[in-house]
Amino acid sequence: MATGARAGIRRQQWCHTLLERRGARLLLPGIRCLLIVAGAIAALGQSATASENRRDGAYWDWQLTNPYDLSVRVEMLVIEPTGVTAADVAALKARGVQPFCYVSIGTWEPWRDDAESFPASVIGATVGDWPDEKYVDMADRAHVWPLMKARIDVCAAMGFVGVEPDNMGAHDNDTGFPFTSADAVVYFREIAAHTHGLGLKILQKNADELVPQLVDTFDGMLVEECFHYDFCEEVLPYVRAGKPVLAVEFTENGGDWDAYCAQAKAYGFHLLLKSYEVTAGGRACQ
Repeated sequence: MATGARAGIRRQQWCHTLLERRGARLLLPGIRCLLIVAGAIAALGQSATASENRRDGAYWDWQLTNPYDLSVRVEMLVIEPTGVTAADVAALKARGVQPFCYVSIGTWEPWRDDAESFPASVIGATVGDWPDEKYVDMADRAHVWPLMKARIDVCAAMGFVGVEPDNMGAHDNDTGFPFTSADAVVYFREIAAHTHGLGLKILQKNADELVPQLVDTFDGMLVEECFHYDFCEEVLPYVRAGKPVLAVEFTENGGDWDAYCAQAKAYGFHLLLKSYEVTAGGRACQ
């Protein structure tokens, strides 16, 4: 996939709030969304823009859409693999940055190189209002499991040290398939075992209700909007296990950044403020 295609798709999606946790998906209609976003940006945009350089020296950064900034000084960088080369990944590691690879393990994406490898029988419902992305049958061991493992193999071949597996909350949405949270846990443990077998780390992404079943399997957690939706305490088992929690809040939601940052420090989270486009920039709680 061309990097620009990914960026274009994310620009179409950024007005939508995805609630993977608790089975809820909130999609804001276009005009109402624009009004909400305009107000939120007015409240938070100025402080975030003025503090872009505060990402430097932070624990981590997260970039999924062009333009990328590989010069940011962080310990961990989670990035879309189509936006970098193996040489870029090697250069990050040479600077002491741990590069983590974004992989969707719950959806079919037509812009991916493997799109034609998925049989129609495992491609399900559209992901909300996003017509270019569809859920896959995560219980399908014959097709989906090998294809998703192959995505992680690509990350390993490029030299990444870890994986951010997206759409782990698919089981709580209308996917078009009957798989349950129990099926999802089996699948996630298989994916984690494969990732660890390649010598890579793997994060749990959202799906906070599964933390008790997965905290011993995964190497940390990336959680979105837990302060905005008030469920951060549910991911504390990762902190108690000595594993990092990478938390993200979004400028489009508004909110009290200073309060979020203070609470994140109390919890031991590594908190970022980003836009829904997840580009370079934003702000880190330090």
